[in-house]
Amino acid sequence: MKHISKIVCFLLILSLVLPQLPVSAQSYASTEQELRGVWVATVLNIDYPSKATADPEILKTEALKMLDHAEYMGLNAVFLQVRPASDAIYKSKYYPWSKYLTGKQGLMPEDGFDPLEFWINEAHKRGIQLQAWINPYRVTKKTYSEPKHDFNSLDPKNPARVKPEWVVKHTDGNLYYNPGIPEVRKLVIDGVLEIIENYDIDGIHFDDYFYPDKDFNDKAAYAKYGSTYKSIDDWRRANVNTLIADLSKAIKAADSNVKFGISPFGIWANKGKNPLGSDTNGMQSYYDQYADTRKWVKEKYLDYIAPQIYWNIGYKAADYSKLLPWWQDVTAGTGVDLYIGQAAYRSIEAGPSSPWYGTAEIERQLQLNSKSPEVKGSIFFSNKSLTDNPALCEAIKKVYGKKDSRTAGQPVSVARPAEDMRTGLEKFYIHGSSDPYKPLYLNGKPVENRSSQGYFGVLVPLSEGANNFTFTQEGSSVTRTIYRDIASPTPKKISRTEILPDSVFPQAEEYRSPGEKITLSCKAPAGSKLTVKIGGKTYDMKGAAISNGAGLYEDTYTYIYTVPSYTGTPRNIDLGAPVYTMNYKGIINSRQAPAKLGVIMKGSPFYAKVEKDVIYSYKTTSTSDGAAYELYSGMTDQITGMTGKFVRLSLGQWVNKSDVLIYTAQSQLRPGVRNANYSTGDWWDTMNLSISSAFAATADFDGKTMSLTISSSSSAAAPVLPEDSPFAAVEVSRNGNQVKYSLPLKSDYRIEGYYIQMTPTGLALNIKRPVKAKDGERPLAGIMIMLDPGHGGSDPGAIGPLGLKYPEKTINLSNSLKLKAELEKLGARVVMTRTDDVNMSLEERLSASRDYKPDLFISLHANSMADNVDISKIDGFSAFYREKLSQPLAGTIFDKVLGSLSRNNKGIHNKNFYVIRSTWTPAVLLEAGFVPNPYEFEWLIDDKEQSRLVRVIAEAIVEYLK
Repeated sequence: MKHISKIVCFLLILSLVLPQLPVSAQSYASTEQELRGVWVATVLNIDYPSKATADPEILKTEALKMLDHAEYMGLNAVFLQVRPASDAIYKSKYYPWSKYLTGKQGLMPEDGFDPLEFWINEAHKRGIQLQAWINPYRVTKKTYSEPKHDFNSLDPKNPARVKPEWVVKHTDGNLYYNPGIPEVRKLVIDGVLEIIENYDIDGIHFDDYFYPDKDFNDKAAYAKYGSTYKSIDDWRRANVNTLIADLSKAIKAADSNVKFGISPFGIWANKGKNPLGSDTNGMQSYYDQYADTRKWVKEKYLDYIAPQIYWNIGYKAADYSKLLPWWQDVTAGTGVDLYIGQAAYRSIEAGPSSPWYGTAEIERQLQLNSKSPEVKGSIFFSNKSLTDNPALCEAIKKVYGKKDSRTAGQPVSVARPAEDMRTGLEKFYIHGSSDPYKPLYLNGKPVENRSSQGYFGVLVPLSEGANNFTFTQEGSSVTRTIYRDIASPTPKKISRTEILPDSVFPQAEEYRSPGEKITLSCKAPAGSKLTVKIGGKTYDMKGAAISNGAGLYEDTYTYIYTVPSYTGTPRNIDLGAPVYTMNYKGIINSRQAPAKLGVIMKGSPFYAKVEKDVIYSYKTTSTSDGAAYELYSGMTDQITGMTGKFVRLSLGQWVNKSDVLIYTAQSQLRPGVRNANYSTGDWWDTMNLSISSAFAATADFDGKTMSLTISSSSSAAAPVLPEDSPFAAVEVSRNGNQVKYSLPLKSDYRIEGYYIQMTPTGLALNIKRPVKAKDGERPLAGIMIMLDPGHGGSDPGAIGPLGLKYPEKTINLSNSLKLKAELEKLGARVVMTRTDDVNMSLEERLSASRDYKPDLFISLHANSMADNVDISKIDGFSAFYREKLSQPLAGTIFDKVLGSLSRNNKGIHNKNFYVIRSTWTPAVLLEAGFVPNPYEFEWLIDDKEQSRLVRVIAEAIVEYLK
């Protein structure tokens, strides 16, 4: 059936005439096109699926994501590992379903789903060839925790379990088929022919796994089958040669259009051992794996060979620039195509001292390949190494784009909005990517605002209703529809003549101090007369005077109530729940609030005790402006107010009810500071206070004076300052029940951190002196710096022209890893909040800083703006700090970046951002540039520019610490 379908397809193509084919189909049909491929590994779930599953929808989604990415990069070949061991990711009569696919060997995907068939069909739709990658002899691939020689993990129908005599238990703990047994070679060939017969595959592909090494227990097979050979080594090579030769013939007999290729280890033999070998000094496939790859080319067993030259240019033992011409010479004149296996994975693993650091090495290798007519393409290992490294993807695209005199396979795309949407905005900033070598049009008009790589951004006006925006250029187009909704000022209609149940205040207990004002409110039909009764008195309420036409309309009624004063023993007084009464055209309706109002007299024994390790206090009952202070477990303070989810402490701060234990006591707590002392240290000074009972305290530093405030204190002992203290004096003052310690800095002194620490006898105020590197060593020796790459995981951050393929989180992580390497070269110890694309909450980041208490904390970000702003006109660098002690660090980095890189000045800002609210270390947040700006984005993702940026930041840190 397969062969009939191919003939039909061929006739259809002829009838349609080749020039009418879509671009992707032409690419797929061309035999002269440079191969640009990627390996998709299934063993150990390296690439696919990311996690074993029998769910076909997950398997489809992951496959489509990888194929779309390959298409985006301009790749035209995928080498999918279909037999990772003695198992399969397709329906086979020889091998069981792979455990890497569904989680258990022999378990098939749900609903009869066939992954290989799906991959082939979807690849061909995109003009991408799909080759079946096979490991012929591997039976198991154990992890560290899995047992050795585990036959029990194999499905009962696995050939290795049915015929254990075909299997060798190797010293690495794995099982391998014995290449010296003829029945094993027949099994391999039959398995390949099965794929060719049942699937529209483009090629059969082997990698470099043949004999695992020289220490292979096959003496019995050698005695039986190898008597005519001079040595076991010659016999082993002959076994592999026989398989390759026989398989080549079988493939061509089954379907001459199916390519057969192998990707061997990059060194065939070293010249020192074999005069025909390369000028190298490494493992040799000829001697160590018994793979005579040179013979396979010379004998034309293969259609192509793709040696894995996984070393850098200039590497002494195996220089890429020496191996490449050796392989060119081997393939020259043979008709066997030469592809190069490229080590994309190395750039992810590399540090700054490695030649693989960044993207330059792969770029150099591709450029070197292009100078050789024998090199017909490249295959990158592996898919994950590309998808997890957007900078490398863009660099490879750029190399291919220059070679093609256009951006390879880059259709116009819109990143924001990612799909049709609704908004109330009058304007919207649309941005995306395009082919820079072709004109781009928006609704027929040229788009001028594009970067050199084709990134664009356009601010468009929106009319009420549907707005269609179509971007076109030769060969591709995309349309986004943005619906603009205009909010109506019409009052909300209600269906019943009543006071709305959920509108009456308060919904939770409300306590205030005498003299405070509380707004009592409810909602009822417009035109009603409303009263509220509280504390035995009735008050008239005012509405918003909404004009109601036909029908009932909602209105809000309010009365500003002053909390009364009381005399006598300090206590809480219950005023009861307010009762609201409505009269609407003679219809009377009353509603009692579900919660009561209360009065907290001054000095009332009403307390809140911190129950968690750390909680945050706020200046108001809104958390939008960020926390004001940290409070610690055991701290206790009097309550002076309560509303909604918050309670107010005598310190004047609001805290969440859920963070504290609320209680009343028999007598008022009046802690006193009995003793105080101040001790100095190399990096940290400590002021210890002995306090007689429970208390709450906060600390502040305004750049000149360190302050410590203790609630409800009855006395305050003052410490004597040592001569080497950074403070000029200790001043003690009282404000009501609060005691305040003020410590003004000496002139020309500074501090670099502070925090309160609870002790068994009271508290300690820890003050950090300026840190210095160890004398005579590298400039940052002994300094700990914490780097925080913003966003991550499901939080992409700002979206740029490439959408989720290269969002802000990726830029932040790339810059952070580069900065880490630069700082470590200077001697710093660097700790990162995340080193991978993972979810990490703001609290987790701040907690990491609290736990480590680094000498500096730097959060790296890239910026954005609201959707109704023309971000293409906004660019530059900015720095943010929260604490005054962090301002000098922010200023030093900011000035250095602007001066060295000529970045636009977007200012130094004092903001209460969550991750930089630490007081124990200078903490800054840096915004490198504006992601949606096409020109900024091009700069932000440029590997060389990233390296320049982090070098300047590192220099600024050294300058700051001098």
